[in-house]
Amino acid sequence: MRKSPSELYHRLTSRQHGMAQFTPEPNENLDIEYQKIGVSIGDVGIWHEGSFEVLFNACWPATHSINGVHGVPADFAPFLLHNHDISRRAYHSPGSIIANGKVSELTFDLGASSVVTPLFPTTLGSSFTIKFHSKEAAVLVLPEGASRQNLLPVENFRAHARRYSPQWYKFARDCLPSTGSLFVVTGCDKTTSWGIATASTMSGSVGFSLKFTVVGFAETTLAPKYQWKDFGAATIRTSGENPLSTENQCIFVRGFFCAEKDTCSYIHCEQNSCPGSGFSAAETRWSRSAGTLD
Repeated sequence: MRKSPSELYHRLTSRQHGMAQFTPEPNENLDIEYQKIGVSIGDVGIWHEGSFEVLFNACWPATHSINGVHGVPADFAPFLLHNHDISRRAYHSPGSIIANGKVSELTFDLGASSVVTPLFPTTLGSSFTIKFHSKEAAVLVLPEGASRQNLLPVENFRAHARRYSPQWYKFARDCLPSTGSLFVVTGCDKTTSWGIATASTMSGSVGFSLKFTVVGFAETTLAPKYQWKDFGAATIRTSGENPLSTENQCIFVRGFFCAEKDTCSYIHCEQNSCPGSGFSAAETRWSRSAGTLD
């Protein structure tokens, strides 16, 4: 059976980066304040078709606007954080390309107006082409790089989740009766722009190429606008214009699956389906740290 684009893209999930999110952009139905920052440490939610869907944030007060869409669980007690509880740093360099599958060739076309070779195509008409020779492939392109955030007092936060998980599950099932396992975010990588592509073939190993091109510039920020070109049968996605140029596009999520009973908060996901994620984790070996990616 042919895999869905989100299943193919999940193959970029790794211990190094976390869960690869097929839809990095914030859910437009959420509060505008949440959309400005995107997935954040303390978010509690579910995985659905390759995307993390937040229900509430366990680190913000109940009265915060971010917790205003669904509300919060009964007897809600936030795990309050201080600035020094989160590490923040630039992590992925501008022009980073993260791919699985066998990459056979990577070429750049810098365009007629380029004088000095840039780290990544930034002039109108410039592009790069990535060629694969494999049965399945997924690629993430980060024209402007990405930053990384990680929670430092992780064990204290896990203990907090264990204590309140029964209330969290009751609340989640009131919101979404079909709720599977809840996922708690302890780290994330975010960017301002990205390009995603996936492709597969049912038989053998075939070669195909993907071309990522600068097609214009945003009116408000003059940031380059990118499009996939000559992508054939591949499934492609690109970030929309980001007027605020804020890093609210979450490409990787780290954290743990929270068990419903407080006797256990670690879920093994070793070459099996991750609970509630909707995709296979065959390439990701998690053991007791295994229900965790942080």
